[in-house]
Amino acid sequence: IREITDGEIAQFDNIYNGVDWGWYPDLYAFVRVHYAPAQHTLFIWQEYTCNKTKNIDTAKHLLELGITANDLITCDSAENKSVEDYRAYGLLARGAEKGPNSREYSYKWLQSLRSIVIDNKRCPVACEEFINCEYDRDKEGNVISGYPDGNDHVIDAVRYAMERVWKRRGQ
Repeated sequence: IREITDGEIAQFDNIYNGVDWGWYPDLYAFVRVHYAPAQHTLFIWQEYTCNKTKNIDTAKHLLELGITANDLITCDSAENKSVEDYRAYGLLARGAEKGPNSREYSYKWLQSLRSIVIDNKRCPVACEEFINCEYDRDKEGNVISGYPDGNDHVIDAVRYAMERVWKRRGQ
């Protein structure tokens, strides 16, 4: 958890974008990340979250953040209509290719990274979610296998953003 400087961001060349759709009480979450494969490090440096906001309004906000028609956004594929809305609004959106065990594989990939750097001023929700993410436990305090679900909207957006990387073997 640390500041990611504007100078660092200017050098980022492997930028990925992800969206987890939400309305209420679930958050809509957009995230921009940079992956440094040589360092096996992920930098989370931009987020936008909200509740009860229409697709057209979140799309406008992404454009205000500097997202262009050339910036691929990998979105939760559970809402194909929302992905199509983003395309209609001029954004390069595609649905994530969910499949058997994709959630588990993406979490394992995140756990395999040497480090995940999160700018807590620019990305306070990501910071909170990653810090508080832990395995569920049974009544005796033993860790339950599987990955917890809930309070993970930015984490899901990161997983979608990085799908093209974690699906490649050896990355």
